[in-house]
Amino acid sequence: MIILFLSPALMLYLLLFLYPALRAFYVSLFDWNGFTANMQFIGLGNFTELFSDQHFWKVVMANTFGIIFFGGALTFGIAFFLSGMISTDLKGKKFMRGLIYFPSIINPVAIAILWSFIYNQQYGLLNGFLKAIGLGMIQPTWTSPDVLFWAILVAIVWMYSGFYFVILSSALERVPVNQIESAKLEGASEFRIFFTIKIPMIWDVLITSIIYWCITAVKEFSLLYAWGGGVDIPQPGAQNLATYMYMTAFGRRLTMYRMGYSTAMGVIMFFIVVLFYLVITRLTKRDDIQY
Repeated sequence: MIILFLSPALMLYLLLFLYPALRAFYVSLFDWNGFTANMQFIGLGNFTELFSDQHFWKVVMANTFGIIFFGGALTFGIAFFLSGMISTDLKGKKFMRGLIYFPSIINPVAIAILWSFIYNQQYGLLNGFLKAIGLGMIQPTWTSPDVLFWAILVAIVWMYSGFYFVILSSALERVPVNQIESAKLEGASEFRIFFTIKIPMIWDVLITSIIYWCITAVKEFSLLYAWGGGVDIPQPGAQNLATYMYMTAFGRRLTMYRMGYSTAMGVIMFFIVVLFYLVITRLTKRDDIQY
């Protein structure tokens, strides 16, 4: 009976998830445009070319790891700060939680348009603010090629901070009140209570959130691709592993229809996710603590 009821879901999983994943490893061994039956077997040729692609490592992977590490530090730093505030006796918690979470439900294309207006050199919000405080002579180009990645990173952090804030704040609300009250009676400050009582008691939720962030950051696509309007090859500052893989498979100009090569990038993406998972779970493993 158990097998009978699990079979439909299992078949869907095998057909729509497991088979395409295994097929990707197979396709990565061929020189193939994705549209014909002619697949030329080249073994590890795609991976050899990939590891010698300087643009892939110096731009694409640098941006990818930048989103993971710098974006992750900013996102969780903001989420921790806001969670610490909400977990105190602050009035209007529900309203504040909804307000902070709001950017996470906006379509990434709309976010790209919004931040493009904010960064606009002539009538953008940032340069308008500089004019208002008497610093109109500065007016930097916020989306110039040398700082474009950091400009987009700010938008990514703004988009995801609310999501992880909700996860962390929900976990913090499950911390036993008697533990917090006992610490307050002993004279512990809110800062010490947060890091010595609350964080250890939501450790599993925190680690799961970090792993989920790594997966999300590696495959972030919509915001970066929409930043350039989605009609041309994104600028180097807007290229990460997901956008570069899409450009190589379906892009225009010199990168047209290299399905085998782009699938090799997908295999690299898979191993990056697995590596991050193994490293994070290994470094954060600890014995069960009784509270």
